Amino acid sequence: MQFETSSPEETKKIASDLASTLKGGEVIKAYGDLGAGKTAFCQGLGKSLGVKGIINSPTFNLIKVYQGSRFTLYHVDCYRLEKADEERKDLGLEEVMGDSHYITYIEWPMYGNEELLNYHPVITVKFEVLDEERRRISIEDERF
Repeated sequence: MQFETSSPEETKKIASDLASTLKGGEVIKAYGDLGAGKTAFCQGLGKSLGVKGIINSPTFNLIKVYQGSRFTLYHVDCYRLEKADEERKDLGLEEVMGDSHYITYIEWPMYGNEELLNYHPVITVKFEVLDEERRRISIEDERF
């Protein structure tokens, strides 16, 4: 599926529509340049999952956990792991990935460890900056 958006609100709506299909245990890998809309997408997911607080990028923490009314949302940002060795890339996500109580949303997954990179099935979301306002969002869903 492909979408074009012109605002963070439109990006959040696409995420909300995806969230309505989640049954628990899904791993969502988000790819795209800085400022492409990955965190806005996670905000839309979180709101639809019943998260009440503010969702912002976990770049410096690597992982932020949000309790929603439907599921617990793990928001992971692997950007800072780009130059880390394999041992330091172990985020301890084995217990949550695939568990029906959690949704795991991972930004910059290509910088994560092999287990993360090879995990399946996943929902892959790719963000492409078309211009200052517009984004193309492509979603590949391995669940079906």
